[in-house]
Order: sequence, then structure tokens, then C-alpha cells
Amino acid sequence: MGAELQWMSYQDGVEVFLDDELLHSDFPQTERETDGFLRPTGVDWNRILKNQRSGRITVRMNLPADYQGRRLSVTTYFPEDREFQRVPEYPSFGTEYSGMAEYVVSAFKEDVAMVVYALLTILTAGIFLLDIHNNDADGKTLLLCLYFALQFLNWLYDSPVGYYSELRSRLDLSFLYGIYIAPLYLYLVLRLKKWWKYPLCAGIGIWVIYECVRRFLNVRQGLIVNYGYTGRAMFVLLLALAAAYAAEWLTRDRRNSVDRKNAIFYGLTVAAVTFIYLFSKIRAAGSVSRYFLDGILASVSMGYYESFVNVVTSIVSYVTLIAVVAEVIRRTVQTRRTMDILRERERQSVENYHHLLAAQEATGALRHEMRHHFNALAGILDSGDVKRASDYVAAVAGEFEQLPAGYYSRNMLVNVIAGTYLDQARALGIRTDYRLNVPADLNIADEDLSVFLSNMLQNALEACQKMNPDEERYIRTEMHLQGNFLFVKCVNSASEKFPGSVQEKKAGHGYGLTALL
Repeated sequence: MGAELQWMSYQDGVEVFLDDELLHSDFPQTERETDGFLRPTGVDWNRILKNQRSGRITVRMNLPADYQGRRLSVTTYFPEDREFQRVPEYPSFGTEYSGMAEYVVSAFKEDVAMVVYALLTILTAGIFLLDIHNNDADGKTLLLCLYFALQFLNWLYDSPVGYYSELRSRLDLSFLYGIYIAPLYLYLVLRLKKWWKYPLCAGIGIWVIYECVRRFLNVRQGLIVNYGYTGRAMFVLLLALAAAYAAEWLTRDRRNSVDRKNAIFYGLTVAAVTFIYLFSKIRAAGSVSRYFLDGILASVSMGYYESFVNVVTSIVSYVTLIAVVAEVIRRTVQTRRTMDILRERERQSVENYHHLLAAQEATGALRHEMRHHFNALAGILDSGDVKRASDYVAAVAGEFEQLPAGYYSRNMLVNVIAGTYLDQARALGIRTDYRLNVPADLNIADEDLSVFLSNMLQNALEACQKMNPDEERYIRTEMHLQGNFLFVKCVNSASEKFPGSVQEKKAGHGYGLTALL
């Protein structure tokens, strides 16, 4: 014998010819019509489908030794009421070991897909738990988790693991055929912002209920479940979902730069995922024409939309998962940034509090000593030593200059913060010019105002400290309210001497500008 010819048969009938010699036929009859094709009867199909009750069979036959150079043709027959897509059979040459190798490879692919969907289920469940931990739980993530879980069960059911574990005999998961896309579509619908998401949600719910009731009644009555309607309904839902997202895109605010960035990101993601997915499918099919023309387009032309819907649904699910992971990363970064801001505000608040305590202690101590100063000055004046009294007054006046100015603004918070840093500047010999004309009440959160003024004056103070003490050092600060806007200006001698200079970021610092956002 020559080579071995093998192919997979699935709810169809096949005839193989070598030139005009019939090598194999799934049908018992050999009489033909004038066109050369068989007209299988219901009895023929009952026998074939009975032999293929497990869902798929592998047909192998040996070619004669003189097969080379002769014409081989394969004719595939389908029943008129076939439930699934009609795909021609493509035989392949092999040896006695190739069948086992093909089985092992196909089983490995199914096992990999099963493991991948199991990991995606765990990933989406972990994202939901992380959101709960961050007090930002999104129940819609559970729908995505349910979709991947159903996909995992579907692949488990068809895998060798499901076969040898007797899962198929104990649990008929074919009942969920087509319905497994409902959680994914419902998740995508709930992500919409416009009013049309409500009728879409109702449509998906009605479809799922109808499918479950119809299949349950068919099973109870012993009828074969017809899935032809399911494929058409899946296609209609896909078109409705695409129309809703297109309408949402057209009615978006085009002035939003964040929206444009998201559009670019999602566009590149869709292109990359589509390319990778289709490349893997085309490579498995052997050619572009075999995958698209003989596979998807042929099925759609005959009214079977399952292949097309499954391709689009798979691509959409992967893109959606990438978008969810990207959103989790964005929220995590935003949360960390918010925590940095809160820590910076806490540091500024504590620092301002300690400066205020130090100023109060210095003022209290100097007031306590005033009585002793006045008594000493009175004794010097009684002795008639005017020069000594004058020197004593000058010395005490120097101590008074170290006291906080006490009043900078009618706003208590501005007064405390400005006093904290401007008093330090004056103690270091830095001239301070200020005009803080702001009312007692401002429509600004105290923590925001505190962080803003503290960082601004602290940066100015540190910049002046880096200058030579012999140089003129000053800080000019101005604040005034005009309408609903608060105008703030702070100029220091270092910024005018070294324009455009940037403060070096130290450990534990550098969040000042971030805290102002």
C-alpha cells in the first residue's frame, strides 16, 4: 500500500475518488444522478449521524501504491438542516504515527486554551477582589469573570481531560452553546453611558431567558435542539452592540484630550489583538483563502453566523481584558499618586504646626522676660546712666525683631503659614516684602491652600539660603483676590539671579508640585 489519507469528519458525509475510482464512501448506495453526485436519503443520514453521535470521527484510508500522478477528489455532503457551519473536509497524507501525533497536538492546543481561560478567570476574579480592597468595587468585573469561566468549562468539556474524566457523560455543557457570550456582551453594554444601554440589557436578558426555556422544553420533549436561531441572534446582538458603541463614539466630547488618548490606545490594541488572533487562525488553516473564503465567508453566505461571531467575540474579549488591566494599572498609579499627595500634605501640616508652636513658645518666653527688662531699665535710668540705658534698649529691641510679625493677613491660615516661613527668612537676614490682601474666608480647601503656600514659600526660602550671605537676599510675596480668582506672586533674589534654575530633588521630597495639582 502507499500513503495513508486521513481527515476529520463532523456531521457530514464524504466520498473520495482517485480519478474515476471510488475509494471511500460514507453512504451505502452508489447510484448517482446525472451530475455525478449522490442524493442521500433520510435513512442514509440517520446511519451517518448515528455513527457520529460522539460529535466527531476520524476517517483513515490507505491509498494504492500507484496513487502518485493521479487526480484525488473529495466530495463533502451536508444534511439540509445541518445545525452548524458547513466546512469542506480537507484530507492530509500521513503515516501510522501521524494520526496519534495529530491527536496529541490538537489535545495540547485544547489543554493550553483551557489553562489560558482558567488563568483569565483567576485574573478577573483577582481584579474584582483588588477593587474591593481599594473600596472601589465594580460588580461588572464579575460578568467578565463569568464569561472566561464559561469559556474554561467549554474547553474543558471538549478537551481530553473532559473526555477521560467522564465529564461529558455526567454534565451536558452543550446546553450553554451560544449563551456563554451573554456575560461579555452584558459587561460591554453596562460600560455604555447613554440611554440605549437599557434596551440592550433588556434584549440580552430576554434572549437568554428565551434560549434557556426553549432548550429545556426541547430536551423534555426529546427533540433535538436547533441552534440555527442561536447563531442569528448572536449576530444581531453583535450588530446592536457595535451600533451602540459607534453612536457613543460619535456623540463623545471631542475636546477631551484624555478621550483622544484612550481612542489611540484602544485603536492600537484592537489592531494588535486582531492581527495576532487572525494570524494564528490563518496559520492553523493553512492559507488566508481557506480560513476566510472556505470557512467564515462560506458559513455566513449559507446563513450560519457562528464562526464570524466567535471570531469577533474572541477579539473583543481580549481587547476588553487588556482595557480592564490597563484601567486597574491606571487606578493603582492614581491611588499611589494620591497617597503621595496626602503624605505631602500631612508633612506640610505637621511642619506648619511645629513652626507655629515654636513661634508661640518664643513669644511667650520673651513676654515673660519683659517684666525683668523693664525693671532693669528703670534701675539704669534712676542711676542717670543714659548711654547704658540706650544700649540696653537697643539690645532688647534686637530681641523684639526676632519675634514673629504676628499679623500678615486677615486669613488665619495664610497668616500662620506666611508667618512660619517669612519669620524664618527674617531671622536668617533675608529681607521680606509682603502684601497679603486676602479676606478671612476663601473658597479654597484649607489643605490645598496650606500645601500651595507652604511649598511656594519653602522653595523661595531654600533658594535664598543657597546664596552668599553677603549678597542681597529677599523674598517678595503678593496675594490678592480679584473676582473669583486668587492671584499669587512670589519672587526671590535667587530666581532673579539664576532664572530657570531647578531645585534638586532630595530623598523624601519632590512632591511639592504634584501636591499642587
